[in-house]
Amino acid sequence: MKKSLKTKLYRYRFTQEDALILRKSKRFAEKNLEKFVRDFSEFIFEFDSLEMLFEDKKVFEVYEISLRNWFLSLFSGVYDEKYFKQLYMIREAFVKTHLPSCYVNAFFSYIRVFLKDMLIKQKRYNALSSLDRILDINFDILTITTNPITQTKLLKEALFLKKCVDDRAIVPYFQPIYSACKTEPIKYESLMRLVDEKNQKIDSAFAYLEVAKKIKLYKKMTRIMVEKVFEYFYDKDANFSLNICYTDIEDKNFCDYVTKKIKKFPYPKNIVFEIVESDCLKDFTIVENFVSTMRQYGCKIAIDDFGSGFSSMENILKLKPEYIKIDGSLIKNLDISEGSRMIVEAIVNMSKGFHAKTIAEYVESEMIQDIVISLGVDYLQGYYLGKPKPYM
Repeated sequence: MKKSLKTKLYRYRFTQEDALILRKSKRFAEKNLEKFVRDFSEFIFEFDSLEMLFEDKKVFEVYEISLRNWFLSLFSGVYDEKYFKQLYMIREAFVKTHLPSCYVNAFFSYIRVFLKDMLIKQKRYNALSSLDRILDINFDILTITTNPITQTKLLKEALFLKKCVDDRAIVPYFQPIYSACKTEPIKYESLMRLVDEKNQKIDSAFAYLEVAKKIKLYKKMTRIMVEKVFEYFYDKDANFSLNICYTDIEDKNFCDYVTKKIKKFPYPKNIVFEIVESDCLKDFTIVENFVSTMRQYGCKIAIDDFGSGFSSMENILKLKPEYIKIDGSLIKNLDISEGSRMIVEAIVNMSKGFHAKTIAEYVESEMIQDIVISLGVDYLQGYYLGKPKPYM
């Protein structure tokens, strides 16, 4: 056993004798395994939020298998590196689902009572202190130290996202983009929205994306969004854009899915894929291959949030984007910041050099609109011109 593991066990006064005592109780644990799984599952389903979390049959099956393995491992008598690796994996699962520590406390209280009753009925009194020590080790590793208020908020968000995916309550809204010299929209940006039926409102998905990625729902959300956008524009000869990130681009299954959609779509030349500037700093070969594939079907590329950093300029020049969307933080300060004006003007002139059209986001007042036009920006987008709506 490695020194670090010996130290960890020693801190709890857990000895080889404790391991041997617990191992001798293994047959009692095996006899009580199914009762434990059944009773413990009934106990955790008293928590409404956890009942929702385990609605998915596959998720529940994985949970039951993990619970059985963990229960028996308490009495394995072997507490080595592999054992602790399993505990850290369980903790990671707790983190991903944002399980509040108060729930973990309740779980261990129940488990401790169940196991002590089991040992007492079998008159295994000498195993009680050994059991306490191994449970203390497990509890300290599995307890999450995040602020309880934050945990509760994150759990609610995770459950909300799961419901949105299950109900396909993910809808596209469309924000118009205007030419600097025309009064009618010339294209639309497709933005993901989440339908909150309980509170009767529509939420932007932006604030939920990091949580969605942690709990492995992001890819499902993106697919639903892509499907609904293509469905909406199928019978409309209108230009529109879709936001994608590096997570999407590096996923071969997603790229294949999008390619199939494009092949069946009657107006592929109307499609613009918006890629955030910072994503061009990652594995550029993957980004470049995606762009090359999309261009084969006539799709266009826009670099989003441009101006938040120039470190990826060489890669962006290689991509030869049709559009440069100037970072909103620069646009919304144009009326008060001379520095922002200078940067925006430089971006406009530079974009002309590689034949890309510029788009200003966050145009939220007449003054900003006038300044943007005076600086030579090609297209304008923002709440002053039009808010995102469920239709064009």
